Amino acid sequence: MVPSGSEEWPEGTFMARIGPEARDVLTDLAVPRRVPAGRVLMSQGGPGDGVLLLRAPGRSASACVKVTSVLPNGTETLLGVRVDGDLVGEMGIVRDRPRTATVTTCTPTLVHSFSARAFKDFLDRVPGTWEAVASVLGDRLEWSDRQRSEYTAYRVPARLARALLQLAARHGVVNGDGAVDIGVQLSQAELGMLIGAREDAVGEALRRMREAGCVEAGYRKVAILDGEGLQSFADED
Repeated sequence: MVPSGSEEWPEGTFMARIGPEARDVLTDLAVPRRVPAGRVLMSQGGPGDGVLLLRAPGRSASACVKVTSVLPNGTETLLGVRVDGDLVGEMGIVRDRPRTATVTTCTPTLVHSFSARAFKDFLDRVPGTWEAVASVLGDRLEWSDRQRSEYTAYRVPARLARALLQLAARHGVVNGDGAVDIGVQLSQAELGMLIGAREDAVGEALRRMREAGCVEAGYRKVAILDGEGLQSFADED
């Protein structure tokens, strides 16, 4: 396997925030296992006693998981997506409480599994890694706060456009024709969970965006064709 220090990691991920030596130390702690798409890695309500590192299964592939939570009324919400170089379960090392969300693979993914003790020992002995965890958690809290405020401030097309632009900014991949794939595979229902909207409302918003030439959408796939045009949707009241 290629040493993790020589890999390129998506901006904003934990692995992108630490140095090459720290990456190699971490990945040497656990042999990765390949997990197929559709597999639950962590369950809401389960014990918070482990941390997972996500890794792409190959140079031409990407890792992707979705983080979901079921509210007391039975409504399922999508809290976010995680990709190559991201950690999941890291909140469990700072508070001893059951899992608050379920993590499910969207694509085949390599997973390094660490016990809470082993991961905390790594953070304690490798300089800069605690700060990297804190930075990741801070970014996620900021994103969550922004999402909640947008639920009340914007209509569905604007919320969807903003979410697509944010996903593309962090995970996007430029295709050969210049279109920007958002980099994560999400259904219309999952996009709806992400922005707090019904699936039919998401479908209607995507229809408008396709007709305007802003996006190309298929099964679990969205590519941005016109970023400025999509931004105009994002700016709608």
